[in-house]
Order: sequence, then C-alpha cells, then structure tokens
Amino acid sequence: MEQKNGTYLNDLVHLSFFAEIGKAITSTTSINETLREVMNQIGNIFAPMYWSLLLRDSRTGELKFIVVIGSGVEKLKGKVLPRGRGIAGWIAERGQPAIIEDVSKDERFDPSMDQLTGFKTRSIIGVPLKTENKVFGVIELINKLNGESFTPLELKVLSTIADFTAIAIEKAYYLKALKRIAAVDPLTGTLNRRTMVKYLEREKDRCKRHGSKFSILMIDIDKFKQINDNYGHSAGDKVLKTLAEMLSNNVRKIDYIFRYGGDEFVILLPDTDKNAAEEIRRRILKEVDKYNSTQNEIIFSISVGMYTGCPEETSEIIKVADEDMYQAKYRNLERDIASMPQNLEMFLEEEQKEKAKD
Repeated sequence: MEQKNGTYLNDLVHLSFFAEIGKAITSTTSINETLREVMNQIGNIFAPMYWSLLLRDSRTGELKFIVVIGSGVEKLKGKVLPRGRGIAGWIAERGQPAIIEDVSKDERFDPSMDQLTGFKTRSIIGVPLKTENKVFGVIELINKLNGESFTPLELKVLSTIADFTAIAIEKAYYLKALKRIAAVDPLTGTLNRRTMVKYLEREKDRCKRHGSKFSILMIDIDKFKQINDNYGHSAGDKVLKTLAEMLSNNVRKIDYIFRYGGDEFVILLPDTDKNAAEEIRRRILKEVDKYNSTQNEIIFSISVGMYTGCPEETSEIIKVADEDMYQAKYRNLERDIASMPQNLEMFLEEEQKEKAKD
C-alpha cells in the first residue's frame, strides 16, 4: 500500500510540474514572448551549457538559429544549416527526437558549428516542433553543466515541453495573423484605411509632445477607371499591386504605406520635413516614369499631394494633401495637352476601343 501511495504522489508531482510548465508557456501572447519563456524553462530544468531554437524554412528545409543561449555561442544566431545537416537537420527531416550521449561516435554529427564557435560538443538532446505533423522547428540542447550525458527521461520531458511550445507558438501566430488580416489590404499588402487613422492619431500626438513634424504623401492613379474599362479589372488590380510595390521600394523602413481608397494610397513619413518629403515624391514619380518607359501595354500616371506639419486634427492632414494632389492632377492635364503630338495616336486608339465596346 505504501508503495502505491508513493507512486501516486510521484505521479501528482509530475502532473503538477508539467501543468506549471504548460501554463507558463501557453499563457504567452506573442511569438517572441513564447520563445523567451520556453528557453527560460529549458535553462532552469536541464542546466545545459548552451541551448538553441531553430526554425525551419518550409520551402528549402533549411534550419536557422533564431534563439541561442550560452557563453561563447552568440555567433550561431542567424546562421543557417543546410537541409538534413547535423543532428538538428536529422530531427527536422524525420520529425523524431534524438539523444546522443557521445557525438564523436555518431556519424550524423556535423562539427562545422563547433568550428565556428570554438565550442566542444559532447552530448546532445533535440526534439522537433510540430503542428499537424509538419515540423517547423527544432529545440537542441548541448552538454550538461555537470558534465554528465543527457538521459532518456530528460528527452521525454523535453518532448513534452516541445508539445506545449508548438501549441503556444501556433496560438501566437494565429493571433498575429488575425491582427494582420484586420490591418492589411488583401490586394496590395499595404495597411488599410482603418489602420491609417490609428497611426495618424499616434503620430499627431507624438508630434505635439516632442514638437517634431511629419509628412503625408497622398497618391492617386490618374484615369484609373479608364484602365479598368479598357483593359479589365484584372489589369487594374495589377496596376494597384505594381504601384504598391514601387511605393515600398522608395520609402524608408520607418514609413507606412496605406491603401486609402480604390485607387488612392497614403504614405506616412514620421520625422520628415518638407524637403525630405519632396525628395521622396520625386523619387516615386521617377520610378513610375521608368516603369512606363518599359511597357508596351498598360501605362499609368499618378498625382502626388503632400502635407507637412503638426496638425490639430487628422482630417486637416488629408484635406491639405488631397488639395495638393488635385493641383498635381491639373499639372498632369496641362502636361498631357502640351504633349499632344506624342499622345495623339494613343488617344485615337483609346477612342477606337471605346467605340468598339459601344
């Protein structure tokens, strides 16, 4: 009876232990937070000399060191393992855990990472991170601080932690994906109008607190309806996506691009004065001209309005930028009239297409 009670108490302790670990890991709400909590738990439980979490590229099968903890192995972060390379690669390919008491006796071991860091690997345990039987990562532990080899029991514990980790990462990923869907325009991949209002309010408040200025560029595709009418909506969608890509290529990492309306985009330029904003406007217009010079079929032009300052109301920003954009449209119209000899044939072709449709 005493032995039964002892076994029962041990089982309760184990259940409590895993419940606490599971709670700590699955209560996280972001991917980064999940990874930090997992790695902290591993350090406390197993006391390895260094441990790492690698994520797998679903297209190439390569593994990338995302989190690396331990003295002298910082060089590993960001490094990539070719598909199937080393113990981690073996685990990722087969979706199975592995325990190696002495790597010198295992032909799967790849010494290249030791050569990079100057570290001496003796023993390893590693487990796959899986969702729906698809491996998306590997957790790998190298050498115990006490010099002993890892045990099969420790491998089981690590596998359980990996299961909790996979659930937590999947949950955090879905939360992030849902937020992104709510914030992003599905056609162009730019942020949407609702998100723009939130970002503008934030920038306006920051502007008032610190006295800095920000700029807005409002971009409109000229005669967009004619593009849809003459070439079809799929062609119009292609123009929108092409322009969105051009805008992305000509702004800084701190800038934000929004699809404001059907054929209108807004770029928010934090900490940007009028001269800097004007330079970005010129760069975008030049990029569109360059694109048009290589096209035989669909060419398009844009008008770009600008606002710089620190407004009282966000509606003021759009109003001023909108007015500047329409002035740009009139300038484009004057340019079209002035360039009649070059555009006459194009206009004749457009009229013939419209007549044929009627």
